[in-house]
Formats: sequence, C-alpha cells, structure tokens
Amino acid sequence: MSGAGEVAERTVVRRLDPEDWRVWRGLRLRALEESPEAFSSTLDEVLARDTEQYWRAGVSAPMVPFVAEVDGAPAGMGRLLLPAPPEERAELLSVWVAPEARGRGAGRLLISTAVDHLAAHHLGTRLLLAVLESNAPARRLYARCGFGVIGRNPDDDAELLMEHGADR
Repeated sequence: MSGAGEVAERTVVRRLDPEDWRVWRGLRLRALEESPEAFSSTLDEVLARDTEQYWRAGVSAPMVPFVAEVDGAPAGMGRLLLPAPPEERAELLSVWVAPEARGRGAGRLLISTAVDHLAAHHLGTRLLLAVLESNAPARRLYARCGFGVIGRNPDDDAELLMEHGADR
C-alpha cells in the first residue's frame, strides 16, 4: 500500500494491493447498493460471482485500484484499467464516493491520484472514462478534473465518453 495524496487532514487516497481485496469488495458492494444506476453491473450479478478470486482479480494488474479514506474509513473508490498494448488509451472505472464523503474533496483527490499515477508510470497514455449523461454531478466533477466530452459511448447510448485533456 502506498500513500498518494491528502485533502485537508481527513481525506487520504491510497493504492490498493491484491491483499486489500476485502476493502474493494466492501466499497463496491456498497456502491452497487446505494448507486445502482451509476454502474453497468448490478449488485445481484456481482454477488453471483462473490469469491476471493473474483475480488482479487479486480484489484490486480492490469487494474490499478485506489481507495479514498475519510477520517480513516473507506469512503470512495476508483481504478485504472491499463492498456495493452501501451499505445492504447487507459480507462478510469468504478469511480464512486460515499454520500457522506461527497463535497469534501474525496472524488477530486481520487481522480487526480489516478491521473498522476498514469502520468508517472505510463507517460503519454491517454485516459478515457464513460459516464451516464444524466449524472450531472459526476460530469461536473470530471470536467473540473480536466476531462472533456468526446462523444457518446458506442457500447451504451446512455453514456458519454470523456477524455482527460480533451477540449471541453
């Protein structure tokens, strides 16, 4: 586990190791329960494959998972999907912040930590994400973090594709 950044004195984002799969599991299940509309997977689908192997895969390469902790408690998540081959675009996935942590900088810190990690370890790799067009708060957060809309998601017409550094 490596430290990454802080906002005020109470919000910290850190990278998760495969040994931290239980932390990821807890956040992911909570996110699917509290914000089901924000994800393509459902809680029932994820619970159907609820094994340690499944959760470890979600926090292992090519995934680079991060957790936001507010006052020492996990309160947000996000992960990079690194490209293969490296000249492809990376993706920012599974971003979610618990309601009690929203508006406290956790989302911005999660995203900036992921962007900084990608820049440090995969220089020049473009970063893409998909967001529901109807999720205005998430779209505003992504825009504040340097993402611009580049079009619709060809795999899901309800989503917009946003790219870091794209003209907004």
